[in-house]
Amino acid sequence: MNKEMLSDEYLNIEQKLYPIMNFLVENQTNEKYKSLYKGFITIQSPLILNPDILFIGINPGQGASRESKNRGINEAPVRLFDPKIRTDLDWYKDGNAKGCFIKRKWHAYKWYEKSEKTNNSFVFNMIEILYKVSELKFPDKGIEKNQEPFWYEYFGQNIMFTNLYPISTKDIKDLDHIFKSLSKEPSLKSLFGKSKLIRKWDVQRYFIRSIEDLVELVKPKTIVCIGTQTFNDFTFTTMKKTAKIFKGKKGKYPVIGFDRSGNWSKLSPEIAKEIVDELK
Repeated sequence: MNKEMLSDEYLNIEQKLYPIMNFLVENQTNEKYKSLYKGFITIQSPLILNPDILFIGINPGQGASRESKNRGINEAPVRLFDPKIRTDLDWYKDGNAKGCFIKRKWHAYKWYEKSEKTNNSFVFNMIEILYKVSELKFPDKGIEKNQEPFWYEYFGQNIMFTNLYPISTKDIKDLDHIFKSLSKEPSLKSLFGKSKLIRKWDVQRYFIRSIEDLVELVKPKTIVCIGTQTFNDFTFTTMKKTAKIFKGKKGKYPVIGFDRSGNWSKLSPEIAKEIVDELK
């Protein structure tokens, strides 16, 4: 499958989400949504056939919304896949992992400038996982301090990242409130099933199906779910996790999940080992 065909197939998947996106955009000033809805963001990386890793988070945070407001834009941001625009993995963007204000002026640093101040701990921790994976995959290679690592142009360009749910919120509690409200909207009912009673899970399941379609399209070598809820929702499991790292399957695809509670940065070496074991 060539790049154009891959893009066309993905657009067909993403377009199924447009009715919900359009509804939220049109109703973002509604009392039910205005304090909760922070935007709509789909894939946050290049679209890649057979990526080494497909990382799946739970949903986008409110970072993009804050950026928009800082620029004087009051509407919640909408960021969709555009095959005409080159999209880098979101974690590699200047100022995302590393950046700070110095005398009220923002200084954005490269993601590999480890000695600089951390701006986003989540992004920094995810990049640390990539470093740990590369150390195991390429044990004979060294890493230059504060320099773009050698693996960026190879392994680093074969990674995808998206979220299970594209609705941006401050936290999971707000996302759940939006799901509950969407399940009661008459104009959206036909999307979520034929039952007279649409549940919150029916709304979630609608989004999960689009990620399942993405998986079947790009065929990743391994899937990594970021957070326990992401793993549970994606794999349809409810069993309480006692371990910090857990594994499962989604059809024929291996799925690794990890618990983000507490200081989860310490899990990076173990997560990396599980990933590399699947990539062998």
